[in-house]
Amino acid sequence: MAALLLVPIAGQAQQAEPVPAPPTTGQPLLSPALASGQPAKADTLPARTLAEAFGRGQWHGRVRNYFMATRNQDTLPDYYANGLGAGARFETAPLHGFSVGAGGFFWVNLASNDLATPDAATGTVNRYEVGLFDVNNPARRRLTGRPEELFVRYRWRKSVATFGRQLLVTPLVNPQDGRLSPNYEQGLWLEVNELARTRITAGWLTHMAVRSTSEWASVARSIGLYPTGVDETGKRALYAGNLSSRGLGVLGVSRQLGERTRVQAWNYYADNLFNSLFTELTTGRAVGAGQLTLGAQYHYQRTVGHGGNADPRLAYSAPGRQAHALSARLGAQRGPWSLSANYTRIARTGRFLFPREWGREPFYTFLPRERQEGYGGLDAAMLLASYAVPAAPGLKAEVGYGQYYLPDVKDFRLNKYGMPSYSQLNSSLSYPFRGWAKGLRGQVLYLYKASLGDTYGEARFVANKVDMHHLNLIVNYDF
Repeated sequence: MAALLLVPIAGQAQQAEPVPAPPTTGQPLLSPALASGQPAKADTLPARTLAEAFGRGQWHGRVRNYFMATRNQDTLPDYYANGLGAGARFETAPLHGFSVGAGGFFWVNLASNDLATPDAATGTVNRYEVGLFDVNNPARRRLTGRPEELFVRYRWRKSVATFGRQLLVTPLVNPQDGRLSPNYEQGLWLEVNELARTRITAGWLTHMAVRSTSEWASVARSIGLYPTGVDETGKRALYAGNLSSRGLGVLGVSRQLGERTRVQAWNYYADNLFNSLFTELTTGRAVGAGQLTLGAQYHYQRTVGHGGNADPRLAYSAPGRQAHALSARLGAQRGPWSLSANYTRIARTGRFLFPREWGREPFYTFLPRERQEGYGGLDAAMLLASYAVPAAPGLKAEVGYGQYYLPDVKDFRLNKYGMPSYSQLNSSLSYPFRGWAKGLRGQVLYLYKASLGDTYGEARFVANKVDMHHLNLIVNYDF
């Protein structure tokens, strides 16, 4: 989740004439630029001198307070945490096409119960609240921070090249949702917009600043900072810190085919790890005073090289692994109402894998606080609805309900994280304040997850996973 206001972002999917999207319940309160999918209005008029470039540079800042709480069933442990963060960034006006930018963010644990010690009775650990701080040092309560952006950017005609530390928004590599500060990436990123109605994106990334961590890490060492689950034999996965990779290459092409139709294709090549292909077609049609929307996605993955390590016990992706996934959406919009029906199928050929540290997957059935990454043989169906209150511009209510049928928790080949089948209900209310409080935005997100699968009476398949309530209260101030 973005922690401060951001200027034009390479790799951010945009449309010349966007198809109105059905709601995605409980999405994070991003900065205005990220939330709208459009670049912020930066000063792009060329400066004549270095002093003028810095003098006309733009500052942006953000303060964010995030309260989160989880209530588990019966005697399983409950958790709460409140985090406060603040950050700023600066980018110069362009001089001979070049601009430079830098930014950082700090946060502190204002209040929480013990997020570091496993529960004595069940052996389970906190899953959600610890992500507000540093998952690598969950006991730390003092002020923590990290440098986030440091880049040189060159603009030529409609195209942009950025080198250094930056924030990227693509279908699979993205800021993620729901914490104090988002993901950032380091490398070279190109965005070519010289062809009519077409955008070509290419990049090579070498390092990541993973959400809920305080350090930058190489592409290989960034994998495994979050819980790693089990390997295909059911033993604890041991790939964290044992992978080798020269980096991540990304190539994307997006084209507007008509007033309401867009197609995009992205390929992610993680050297010595895996290759992942994502394609999507979205279209819409006016019907009376409203509009119907359709969306379809196809994902294909395969292991590259040794999957990160020649020793299969230490590899991220099993040699020979392949995964196929389909996701579809049918939506309707009329006035302040928006509705959609969504479906996802991951084939039983293998687990769908993409490092959770790098972003959340774009399946249409995604609901915040749970993912479909790490599973094969999955079927998911979800209904979404939103209502924009006409009497209070900006006030939006959203509700989503989904059922997710996963392989058995002991089917280790297809179930990486020991997650049972479940149903999930999300409800969200968000509002951007106006007048004297302009820049202040708030959101309330509540969810409940119920078990639909066999948990064999074992707490590790229940705690912080199913039969639980989860609450988020978020306040942002952008300036």
